[in-house]
Formats: sequence, C-alpha cells, structure tokens
Amino acid sequence: MTHPAGQPGLVPASILQIEGDPTLWGVKTVGPHDPGWHDGPVAIDIGAPVEGTLILSPARAGSFALTPPPPGDGWMPAMTLLSGSQYLYIPTVKGLTSALASPGYLLAAQYDHQLPALQQDIMAAMDGDGSILAVNVNVVGGGVVILNGAQLPFVVLSPPAS
Repeated sequence: MTHPAGQPGLVPASILQIEGDPTLWGVKTVGPHDPGWHDGPVAIDIGAPVEGTLILSPARAGSFALTPPPPGDGWMPAMTLLSGSQYLYIPTVKGLTSALASPGYLLAAQYDHQLPALQQDIMAAMDGDGSILAVNVNVVGGGVVILNGAQLPFVVLSPPAS
C-alpha cells in the first residue's frame, strides 16, 4: 500500500465511506468488493487520513461504500494527520477534518501500549445486543467517552505515529 515510486502518499486497496460521517478512510488490504462484513464487528487496517484500526459494526452502520482509489497517481487524501499520541475517533457529522486539532480524543495513559486490548473491549461492546463501555481520555481535567455498543457504527483507534 505505497504510492508509485517517487510519489508521496498512500494508495489504498479501497476507500471506505460510512453513512453519517463524511470522512473517506483509506483501507489498506480490503479491495472494492463485498467483503462479507454482515454480522459482528470487524477490525480494518487504515492508512489515511490517520494510521490505525477502524472498528466497524456493519449491522449498526446503516450503509457503507468501498470504492477503488482514483486512477493515475492514486488517492491523495485531503490531509493526513500524524500524532505522537494515541487517539480514539468517534463518528461526527463533520467527519475528520483538518480544522480539528487532533484526530479525535487523546486516550488516557492507562491505554499506553494497550490498544489491542481496548480494540477487543470495543468489539465485545459492539457484539450481540451491545453494551456500554467507558473509555478514559486525556483532556484538561480528565474525561471519559461513553461508547454505546448497541448503537455505535464505528470507531477508529489511532496509535502514536512512529
């Protein structure tokens, strides 16, 4: 999933757009075909506009589209956000935009090197009837993001940029 020689940027296997959030996600390994995501939540490797894992609950997403990248030099996202910290992004009507100071909510220190465990907790909350999961975030004075697994269409976990 690299750009042609001498060209910067990402050429994804496909571009994913999910109902209710205008962000275009560069999917690393799944092409523009029916991937069979019909039942439980799935973890999808993404490379733009942030590097990380998009956890999708197809049953709760309403609809989503996988399309091929444009021909030629490939897809050049409007922006690529890099951070030295790990973040949680939840769907918004504005999507992930360059106007945001960060790619979502900065995760609390308790999740340092624990993203795989958090990913499993989120997938478990999305599975079946769904459950509520509280995720601690690091904003001034602390904070928490409450994920309602019974309603949540997707989230993105973005690790620190290397």
